[in-house]
Amino acid sequence: MSEKQDIRKELLGTLLQSLQGEDSLGEEKESSREKESYGEEYIVQLKDACNNFLKKEFFQVGQLVKWKENLNNRKLPSKNQPAIVVAVLDEPIISSEEESGSPYFLETLDIVLGVLVDNNTFLTFYYDSRRFEAY
Repeated sequence: MSEKQDIRKELLGTLLQSLQGEDSLGEEKESSREKESYGEEYIVQLKDACNNFLKKEFFQVGQLVKWKENLNNRKLPSKNQPAIVVAVLDEPIISSEEESGSPYFLETLDIVLGVLVDNNTFLTFYYDSRRFEAY
């Protein structure tokens, strides 16, 4: 057998092994995630995020706001980018997201914020005000 044939045979064998082992590798990764323990830092951060989310702040039209720590669930505004309160809704809109596994499922949208994007274009979006704090 030539050297090229040996290399091809070896590569083919390696490829077949990796394809056959995909399922067991996936299962192995899954079980290692189940066994992963979360340290004290994670627990503290989780509790802080929950407390921040539950702490309701009241905003006024024209006020500048930003995301609370660990509560950014949208692309805009960016992490520390200020947004301006355009409206505070008396009756919140409940998100119509139908997939219960989505972070937007039945989200309470009670504030309209404006941000500048791209070429300083002013856009407005609806948000859950519990995710924001004064800028």
